[in-house]
Amino acid sequence: MPRRTGPLSTTARWLVGVLIAVLAVATVLLVVLALQSVRPQPVPDGAEPVSTYTPRAESTPTPTATPSATPVATETPDAAATLPRDRERFLSLGSQGWWRATAGACGGASPVVEHSTDGGETWEDVTPRYRALAQVASLDSFAGSEAEMVAAVGGGCETQALRTFTQGEFWQPYEDVLAASRFLEPGDAAAVVTPQGNVAAPCADARSFRAVGDIVALLCDGTGYALGSGGQWAALPATDAVALAVSNGTVLTAGPAAGCDGLAVTRWTGPGFATAQPLGCAAGASAPAAVAALGDSAAVWSGAELVRVG
Repeated sequence: MPRRTGPLSTTARWLVGVLIAVLAVATVLLVVLALQSVRPQPVPDGAEPVSTYTPRAESTPTPTATPSATPVATETPDAAATLPRDRERFLSLGSQGWWRATAGACGGASPVVEHSTDGGETWEDVTPRYRALAQVASLDSFAGSEAEMVAAVGGGCETQALRTFTQGEFWQPYEDVLAASRFLEPGDAAAVVTPQGNVAAPCADARSFRAVGDIVALLCDGTGYALGSGGQWAALPATDAVALAVSNGTVLTAGPAAGCDGLAVTRWTGPGFATAQPLGCAAGASAPAAVAALGDSAAVWSGAELVRVG
């Protein structure tokens, strides 16, 4: 007969209970450890989070200087002989545009070139500063509305002939124009440059050099001189002049004279330019000044004024 199995003994039941209790404790411990591994760690007392953002410094605009006009000083007429060369003036009147300039000097005062389309009522600064203009040696209108000038440019004061075909907006150098030009050497007021070669001026410090057509003239200590075909200078009767111009085969001078509270303008004609034709008085004018023919009359630029004479 098969053997009958009875209930578990007391010892066996105790062992089973202990095993169940151990398993329950192990399960609880595993759950606690899992919860602690995912719990966020507290920040220590007093610790602050570190920012990685660096604020960009704001830039402060640099103020732009506003150019101010420099008044043109005037001199008494008898000071013209010693007037610094950078104070010289040029004036040329075309049929459709007028031009004027201060000479300036290499390493010194800067020149200023201006243009007018309303007969001198208003002037526009057209100085080609982008070409580093340093000194003006001549200024002449051409084609009615345009102009050309011989000037020293750049730090080395290179002599160039500049022309504008845009009424002063743009200027370009032309080597052929320079080769055909006549002018007083920018760095040497005793040397006259011509296509045939340099000619010594009649003095060491000439002023108001002008050349139009066959006539080349200048001033030495207020006296006018014209260059003859043989390369010799001939003195004109004009004395005490502060400005000179050449037009239509004649010479114009402006200088002090009796009965004129300013500068008297005279046209010189005939052989040796010995015949004087008074044109009138530019009241209040004084050196530095420039004179130019205006048809049968003339215009004098002195200070900030352009005075018509005759």
